[in-house]
Amino acid sequence: MDSNISSKCSKLVVAAIDIGTAYSGYAFSFQSTWNKVMTPFWQVRQSITNKTPTCLLLRKDYSVVLFGYEAEDEYSYIKEDNKHEDYYFFQGFKVILHEESVNRHMLCQAHDGRSLEASVVFMHCIRYLKSHFYAKLQTACIDIKDDDIQYVLTVPAIWGDKAKVFMREAAIEAGIKNEHLIIALEPEAASIYCQYLHIAKEDTSSAVLGVVKPGTKFMVVDLGTPLSSSGTAHITVHQKSADSNSEKILMASWGPWGGKYVNDMFMTFLTELVGERVIKDFKEECMEGYLDMTRYFEAKKRKANSYRDGSTSIPIPMPFIHLCEKLHNVIDFREVIDKNELHRNNVKYTAGKLKWENKYFRGFFKKTIDSIVKHIDELFEEDVGRDVDIIVMVGGLSECHLVQDAIKKNFEQKTVIVPEEAGLAVVKGAVYLGHLSDDIPRTTLS
Repeated sequence: MDSNISSKCSKLVVAAIDIGTAYSGYAFSFQSTWNKVMTPFWQVRQSITNKTPTCLLLRKDYSVVLFGYEAEDEYSYIKEDNKHEDYYFFQGFKVILHEESVNRHMLCQAHDGRSLEASVVFMHCIRYLKSHFYAKLQTACIDIKDDDIQYVLTVPAIWGDKAKVFMREAAIEAGIKNEHLIIALEPEAASIYCQYLHIAKEDTSSAVLGVVKPGTKFMVVDLGTPLSSSGTAHITVHQKSADSNSEKILMASWGPWGGKYVNDMFMTFLTELVGERVIKDFKEECMEGYLDMTRYFEAKKRKANSYRDGSTSIPIPMPFIHLCEKLHNVIDFREVIDKNELHRNNVKYTAGKLKWENKYFRGFFKKTIDSIVKHIDELFEEDVGRDVDIIVMVGGLSECHLVQDAIKKNFEQKTVIVPEEAGLAVVKGAVYLGHLSDDIPRTTLS
C-alpha cells in the first residue's frame, strides 16, 4: 500500500471515543494529517496519563457531572465531608452490557448501592468525553463545527446487537448525530492500528503486523489494566479473506484476566498484613489516601519485568500508618509487620514506603499471567486456532514487560507483536478506521 495514502473521510476531523471497562479516553486527527493521531493528557497528582478511569460522578440534579480522575478525587472529598448522599458515583459499570438482557431501562448500581438508568450513565460518559474533546479544539483556537467531525465509538466484539444499539442510542442522546457516527469493534480497531501503524508512522521503532496477506490468521490479545474497576481480557482470532475484501473475527472470548486481578492480589496482601478492618476504615475515612495508594501500585505495576533484581517500593500514606498503629495498639508500624507470621519476611517498611524484593513482587502477577497463558493455549488447541502463528498484544497490561515476556516464553513458536503505545491501540486504530474506511475492509463476526 502507498505510504502516502490520504484520508478518505469527508469530515475535517475524525474523533474516536473508547469507553473502556476501567479506563476511557479519546483520540483524534485532522483530515489533512490523518496519521498524526493525538490524545489528551489527563493529570493525576504529579503524573500524566493518556487515559482516565471509567468513573462517573453525578449530582442528583445533574448540576455536577465529572468523569475520570476528577470524579474519583471529588468523590473522595465529598465522602470525607459526608456529603456523598447528594451524588451518584459509578465505576466498573461497562460489564453490564455483556448481559443478554440489555435494554434501555436496565440499571447501573452506584458505589453506595443506589441505582440509575444505565442509558443516563453511558450518555453522560460519552457527552463528557465529547465535550472535553471539543473544548480542547477551542482552546487551540481551532474553529471546527460539530458537523465537521466524524465520530467513531468502539465496542467489544463479544457484545450482542442489543448492546451495540444501546451504545449508539447513548451516543445520540449525548449529542452525536447518527449519520456522523461509526460503531467499530474494539478488536477491529486494534487490528487496523497494528496493520497500518507503519504507514501512519514510518519512523515507528516497534514491531508491526503490517497489512496482512490474504488468508492470514492472527490472534489479538487485548489486556485491560484498570486502577480500581473490573478489568478484563478480550481475545479474538482474525482472518483476512482470500480476496482481501473482508476480515472476519472467527472467534471472540473474554475473561477476568485484566490488570484488576493483579491489583486484587496486592489488596489481598495488604489485608493479610494489616487486617480487613484497617482497609475498610481507611477507605471510608480517607478515600483520597486510598486512591493514592492504589495509583502508586498501578504505576509500579506497569514497570514490572521478569529479569531485574533488587526491590520495588510503594509510598504508603501516613493516615494509613497511623490507623494501623491505632487499631493494632502499637507505637511503630514496623511492629505490625514483625508480628505478622505470614508476611514479616516478605516486606519491609522504610522511609515511608513498603518494600518488596522484586522476585516476591512479581508474584502479584502470577495468577493473572497463568490464566492468560492457559486460555491462549486452550484456544490454540481448538480448530480455529491451530494454524494461527501470530499473536498481537494490545491494551494497557500488554505494556508490562513481565506479561510480554511470559507470552513470548510460553509461545516461542509464535510471532508475538507488541506495537508501540499498545494501551492506545484500540482508540488510535478507531481514528485510522474513520479516515480510511473506504480503503479498509470492515471486520465482521463469523
